Amino acid sequence: MAAVVGDRGSVRQGEAARTGLPDASADVVIGEAMLSMQGDKAKAAIAAEAARVLRPGGRYAIHELGVVPDDIDEAHYTKLRKDLARAIHVNARPMTAAAWKQLMEEAGLVVDWVDTAPMALLKVGRNLRDEGLGGLARIARNVLADAELRRHVLRMRRTFKRYERDMVGIALVAHKPE
Repeated sequence: MAAVVGDRGSVRQGEAARTGLPDASADVVIGEAMLSMQGDKAKAAIAAEAARVLRPGGRYAIHELGVVPDDIDEAHYTKLRKDLARAIHVNARPMTAAAWKQLMEEAGLVVDWVDTAPMALLKVGRNLRDEGLGGLARIARNVLADAELRRHVLRMRRTFKRYERDMVGIALVAHKPE
């Protein structure tokens, strides 16, 4: 991230819910695939902290796990969450676009942009584009060499495949009002 910012600013990493930064001290806050792994109270605390540290007009951008549609059947959604938690060994709590937007608004932010893309985690083509041939070969070698890791990855892949119509990657950009 620091390479992207260059000499136009500084990059800070810290505890998402308690950054230690002063109020209104950041132009941009970025969250990458971490809110999905939090419970509702922690999600709200992290979004509130992002809003607190942003300057008026500052942007909060997140990329998370999402579920579709906004009116997903509650029983199906509960099963999806439980199966996902078992498969990835983390109590992931993906949300609908409407719920992600509500989280931002309850933190005092204005959502400017929301978009989704099909879930592509563990798909070979996506990993090749993200990691390159050498990176994909290294990952494949590690998975093939470790039976426990292989079982874990295959379990995750089956779960993602089972719910591929329900799960998406979602990105939101919100700003702090002036």
